[in-house]
Amino acid sequence: MVDWFTGPPLVIGISVVLGIGLLVALGVRHLEARARRDEHAARLQQALTEALAHEPALVGSRVLPLVSMPWRGPAHVELTGWVTSAEMDAAAIRAVRREAARLGRPARLTDHLEVIYTARRPA
Repeated sequence: MVDWFTGPPLVIGISVVLGIGLLVALGVRHLEARARRDEHAARLQQALTEALAHEPALVGSRVLPLVSMPWRGPAHVELTGWVTSAEMDAAAIRAVRREAARLGRPARLTDHLEVIYTARRPA
């Protein structure tokens, strides 16, 4: 009964326990890194949303930045929603780039804004 607590079985048992411990530690580290990335993305998205809300050129539009953080490289910002002119579309892009630069966060921008032209009423 004492024979399996010595020699090769003991080494194998210790190796298995250490291997499992290492995998658990790596998994926890991965989850913490992902949580930090998600937190950075949420803070950047909030800052960009506030900047767009305070942009006078975007009055009457609905623009929402969706931010994701890849493992490496700059943040990815998708602009979704609608604007009423191509000038508003350009203003939204400028506002996002300006705010990202102000925060020191390089960002890759994808424009999914829909330009909805509205008919003007005669004055």
